[in-house]
Amino acid sequence: MDKAVNNVFENVTEAHQKAVDALMGFNKIAVRTQGLLAGQQLAAMEKVFDAGSRNLQLVTETHDPRELMSRQTEVAVELGEKLVAVAQEAMEIQAQARDEVAAMVEDGLKAAKVPMADMVPAMVKATKAAPKTAKKAA
Repeated sequence: MDKAVNNVFENVTEAHQKAVDALMGFNKIAVRTQGLLAGQQLAAMEKVFDAGSRNLQLVTETHDPRELMSRQTEVAVELGEKLVAVAQEAMEIQAQARDEVAAMVEDGLKAAKVPMADMVPAMVKATKAAPKTAKKAA
């Protein structure tokens, strides 16, 4: 087989492997991020259910409507603060994933510059040489 054709196959194989590696890396980031975000959703739901339970308990324990309203307001304020903290954590998780993906893309672009420029002329030469190689094999 012609050396140029062989080089093209090697370059295409290498590019393919790099693409697969990049997709696997992206998949790892996506799966980890989804797991962390699901954990944040569960934490938020737990906080809402806890607040609901506390409100029900207040209804059974408190006899003065004004005191009940005051204590339920406290529960609502605490819940709001807890949910803001959960949302901030979720945003940090997403920011970390974004930074990891951006770094991966940047590395991929750096790696792709040289081989891609060399691959195009070699692929053209290999395409022209392919019918000759096929005829020799027959």
